[in-house]
Amino acid sequence: MGGADTVYIDAAGGTARVGGNESLYRRLLEKFESSVDMDGFDAAISSKNYEEAGKIVHTAKGVAGNLSLIAFFDASVVLMEQLRGGGVPNDGDVDLFRRLYAETKQAVNDYL
Repeated sequence: MGGADTVYIDAAGGTARVGGNESLYRRLLEKFESSVDMDGFDAAISSKNYEEAGKIVHTAKGVAGNLSLIAFFDASVVLMEQLRGGGVPNDGDVDLFRRLYAETKQAVNDYL
């Protein structure tokens, strides 16, 4: 059980979202990785199925917001705006989304 890296995790905010129940917040964080379909995202981007990629990013944004995963949430918002309505995303923002997912996953594991 480490401390939270505030670039990635607002543990106080996340705990507050679940009524101050830190145990529940930790259980929800444990599900973060399985809640975001990065394989599906990668497949959708590779096949230029931007509508499907947008659905996955929308879900990721919700998960990140609910868990107060700050940097990943911010990257999700940017990418969601680009993908809205099947729009073509900026490659740099796609890469940032992937990188922040991996870094957030590591921060969550370190926190737990």
